[in-house]
Amino acid sequence: MTELEKELGEQVRRDYKAVKYFPFGNNSGAPFILTSDPFSYLQAWLDSKINGIKKDRGKKRKLYIKAKYFAELGEGFHISSKQARMPAKGTMIYYSLINLVKAYLLVNGYDLETKTEHHGLSLPSNKKLNLKLANINDSGVSIFHEFSKVIGVEIKNVDGNEIKLDEILRELPEVHEIGYALDLFPNTKRKFLPIELIIRTNSTRKRIYYTLAYEKKFDKIMKTDKLTKGIFKNKLEPIECKSDSSKKYYKSKLVFNYTNNSDTSHKMAYKKICADIKDLRITPMITRNGYRNYLNLEPSRMHRLSATLAFAYYIGTVARYRPTLNQEILKGKYQSIIQEAVNSCPNQFFYLMTSYITNQICAIPMAKIE
Repeated sequence: MTELEKELGEQVRRDYKAVKYFPFGNNSGAPFILTSDPFSYLQAWLDSKINGIKKDRGKKRKLYIKAKYFAELGEGFHISSKQARMPAKGTMIYYSLINLVKAYLLVNGYDLETKTEHHGLSLPSNKKLNLKLANINDSGVSIFHEFSKVIGVEIKNVDGNEIKLDEILRELPEVHEIGYALDLFPNTKRKFLPIELIIRTNSTRKRIYYTLAYEKKFDKIMKTDKLTKGIFKNKLEPIECKSDSSKKYYKSKLVFNYTNNSDTSHKMAYKKICADIKDLRITPMITRNGYRNYLNLEPSRMHRLSATLAFAYYIGTVARYRPTLNQEILKGKYQSIIQEAVNSCPNQFFYLMTSYITNQICAIPMAKIE
């Protein structure tokens, strides 16, 4: 045991594997599913679900069959997008994302095709950088609204029925740094704080909690004082760590008893820990070396994946209906950040959505070579 572990507690383990936080509804200590093709894995997983249901009294099998259809459709648009150039590429990306979203809704019990479905967003002809949220009523299904609800951050029209492109882009961690390098978000500070999040236990392995840490250098470029306010203040308390002076540490106020050698206790403890962490709006980013976590210091009204879907809708709609605006956007100040988002956001979306749909941790194999 290291000095840091003696001071803060050791990392919780299950079957000799470190127990880490993920927002996917996975089990405690679940293994990584390494796949270089999340679409193929998702379709194989859906096949296993379809074949495992013999008597479909609850129509679950029917929903899985539809989900597989949309997953295959999403893959088809993704393949087409890789062969296309902007602006056509933007349209293909949007259709690949929204079809994966439909698969996610179906797996979560939404029986699509029963009502008129609409995107839930529009780009008014008199607007250039503002998307409009569709009105919600019982006559149709807004895919964007229902997705935001199920993914955990419901977007409501009462907060304003327009979403600015700047708001969308600032909610994408993949392009966060380039946005600030290009001075696209004036009068704001960077908000995605790289953190180390560890689920820990005390020396007797009878109590469970979590700690959050970040490097002190970020105090100068981010509003880290927010960690002492609002939701952060309610859930975290600062602690002194003598064995590591380069970071600032926080401990969860949630601490409860558990039985280390009990499967039932582990599952219950992990579920409670994940529920507590979820409200902090921690954003996972997948890399070839595993997942990295970022704390959103100024979360907007959108989940990060909702923002990705809104971005794809914007570039796809501009491509289809607004040739003059397309020229302005692709040649103007947003050119570099849009190109970066087009290159990096879809793959993140595919892996994360596959993890959410399957309740497993999908990751990129280190052996994958681009």
